[in-house]
Amino acid sequence: MDRLLSLYERMKKLRESGVRMKDISEETDIASSVLSSLYSSVLPMYVNLVSGGEDQEAALDKALQQVNNVSKRKLLGCLDTLYDKVNHIEPRQASNKNNARPFLDDIEKEALRYLPNAGIYTGLYLAYSSSSFSDGLKVEPYMIASITDGDALPKVYSQNMNGDYYAGVGVFSPFQIGYLMFNEQKHLQLALKVVFLQLPLIEYPGWMKGIYLTHDYSRNPIARRVVFVRQGNEIPLEEFVEMRTEVIPKDKLNEEQQAYYDYTCQQGDVIRSMMLVSPEKNVNDLMREKELLKLL
Repeated sequence: MDRLLSLYERMKKLRESGVRMKDISEETDIASSVLSSLYSSVLPMYVNLVSGGEDQEAALDKALQQVNNVSKRKLLGCLDTLYDKVNHIEPRQASNKNNARPFLDDIEKEALRYLPNAGIYTGLYLAYSSSSFSDGLKVEPYMIASITDGDALPKVYSQNMNGDYYAGVGVFSPFQIGYLMFNEQKHLQLALKVVFLQLPLIEYPGWMKGIYLTHDYSRNPIARRVVFVRQGNEIPLEEFVEMRTEVIPKDKLNEEQQAYYDYTCQQGDVIRSMMLVSPEKNVNDLMREKELLKLL
């Protein structure tokens, strides 16, 4: 069973160096979908369970229950050969072409390291937060998609009230930190939406909380508390695009929604800013802005 740990560490090293799952598949004669399931789901869970004191046999059985394309008999039967072939694949040398943008390179490098952690957060979610234009609870569909071959970052999706969906990327670290990043304008304009999630210390959480930074309808920055509640496994994208964001009026909330409203829509749960003409061009304009915001 220790070969499973060694195989995982070797595959992590290869992926961190930029080797694609497709390349590993060609070298090992194993389908990339099977290798992706091993790398993103089976092996990370196996390692976590064994590290927590679980028996190796039981840990492998539980890890394999996550996927339907990996057989325990076939895996153990080819494990030595698979490990030997993977061990003979040479990691790629880091390219110097992007040395002028170390921040973006670091994000991509770290995202590859943490790619296996993303698997336990895949699924369909409803996100609850404060509405920008009424005293109600905003409910937004989100989806975190499964990792496919060649992905350096998991794909994530969100919906707005106009029926448009946004595709973005996610980063899920083992340190209880997750980011979902979108551009809310599909063409020509950069309008970032960044959701910061505090990841719970459990596998496949039913809900997550965090803060997200976006823009109001006047393109002023706004930060809100948000609660993500899992609805189930991911659904086909064509079904997701039919979902819509809605705002539920305060007097129409059920008991569960009221709890989310109380957590996300109270004073201090939303931070707003606004663009002002600054006649005095000093710190007094900041105080003027805060006084105006009290009227909103």
